[in-house]
Amino acid sequence: MFKGQKVKIRLKRFTSNERVRVLVGIILDMNNEWLKVEGKFYYLAKGELKPRVDKKSRVVGIPRESVHIIRILPSNLDLDNLKYTIKDNRMMIEVEDHQPASISEY
Repeated sequence: MFKGQKVKIRLKRFTSNERVRVLVGIILDMNNEWLKVEGKFYYLAKGELKPRVDKKSRVVGIPRESVHIIRILPSNLDLDNLKYTIKDNRMMIEVEDHQPASISEY
């Protein structure tokens, strides 16, 4: 369904102290239980406006029960040169001709 798509995946937080974790990348494979994704993680602690970003892209397996939301991104989005803005104290990835993608909490 999402295989080959560029996506932003927000992972569930299981405790209130846990950091926001967002993965931006490409879904390489998937089944009913797992997603295999190549991309970079963006970590955001409570109250931070700028995320910590992985330096290198990596391939990870994510259990589907850990996924909070998946947003499909445009295929022409350059994942290596993402641009950010801060709007209403929220970090946003600029997506040309589309709604920005939030990295921060809601």
